[in-house]
Amino acid sequence: MMRRPVEAIRRAYTALVRSPYVAITGTGTIFVAVLSIGLVAAGLGTAERLLGAWAGEVRLSVYLARGADLPTVGAAVAALAPGRAVEEVPAAEGLRRLAQSLGDEASLLDGVGADALPDCVEVAVPGIALGEAKALSRRLRAVPGVAEVDYGTAWLERLERFLDRARAAGLGLLLVLGLATAVLVSNTLRLAVYARREEIEIMKLVGATDAFVGAPFLVEGVLQGALAGGLAAATLLGLQAALLPRLAAAFGPFAALAPGAMLPWPLLLGVVGGGAAIGLLASALAIFRFLRR
Repeated sequence: MMRRPVEAIRRAYTALVRSPYVAITGTGTIFVAVLSIGLVAAGLGTAERLLGAWAGEVRLSVYLARGADLPTVGAAVAALAPGRAVEEVPAAEGLRRLAQSLGDEASLLDGVGADALPDCVEVAVPGIALGEAKALSRRLRAVPGVAEVDYGTAWLERLERFLDRARAAGLGLLLVLGLATAVLVSNTLRLAVYARREEIEIMKLVGATDAFVGAPFLVEGVLQGALAGGLAAATLLGLQAALLPRLAAAFGPFAALAPGAMLPWPLLLGVVGGGAAIGLLASALAIFRFLRR
C-alpha cells in the first residue's frame, strides 16, 4: 500500500520536470492569487490589532444627572470597575480643566458658571479591549444618578463596523478569487494532461483505475500550489521586514505591534495551505474533466 503514494509522487515529479512551462505557469498564477489573499488578510488583521490598541487608550467619563451625589456615584463606579483608577471630578474642576485645555482661547469661557457642566467620574482603562469598554459603559449607565457615559471612541466604533463589513466582503472576494484561480490553472494543467493522453489511454486499456491515473496529477497540483504558497509566504515576510520599521517610524501605533503581529504563523500556514488547496482543485478539474470524456 505504501508504494502507491510514493509512485504517485515519483510520477508527479517526473511530469513537472518534463513540462516546466506548465509547472511555472501554474505556480506563478497560484502565487499571484495567494499573495493577494495574504495581503488582504494581513491588512485586515493588522487593522483589527491597531483597533484594539487604540481602544485600550480610552478613558471613560461618567456624567452625573443634576442633583446626583458625586461621592455616592463615584463609589458605585469604583465597585463596577475594580482595579481601575477612578477620579471624581466636580463641575468646577471640570470647567477649570476645560479652560486649561483651550489655552489662549480660554477667554471664550468668561462668564460661564460651573453649573454649566455636570459633575463627572473619570475611569482610566488602559489596555481594555473595545468590546470590554462597551460592556463596562453599559453597566455604568445603569448606575442610579448617571446621565451619560462617554468613552470617546465613536470613531473607533465606525471603524469596527467598517472592518466587519470589509471582513465579510474580503472573505467572499477571497473565495471567488480562489475558485477563479483554480479554473484558470486547471486550463493550463489540461495541456499537461493532453500531452500525456496516449500514456493515459494505454493505462486505461490495461485496467488502470481513474484514481490511479489521476493521482499523479493531483499530487502535481498540490506540489505546485504548496510551492506557490511558500513563495507567497516568503514574499509577505520580506514585505513585513521592509515595511514595518518604516511604518513604525511614520505612524506611532505601528510601533506597538509585535514583530510577528502583521503575519502570525496561522496566516502563513493558511497561505501555504490555501495554495496547495487551489492547486489540488485545479488539477482535479483538469484530470477528471479529461477522464469523463
